[in-house]
Amino acid sequence: MSEALDQVVERAVNDAEFRSLLFKDLRKALEGYPVSDEERKLLENLDEENFDEFAGGLGSRTTKGIWPGTG
Repeated sequence: MSEALDQVVERAVNDAEFRSLLFKDLRKALEGYPVSDEERKLLENLDEENFDEFAGGLGSRTTKGIWPGTG
């Protein structure tokens, strides 16, 4: 996983507005993040239900928080 994708995931875990944007308008959410086409496709296939599982599977600092209503 690239540093850019790690930053996107970390931000989505910690910023509810960004997380919402990620699922509503991926293109806009990813502006300024140099993610690869493969990483973009990965994000396109995630939704709010499976995002937490994906982020938790990373085993990084991005998984320390729990979203309200998901725990």
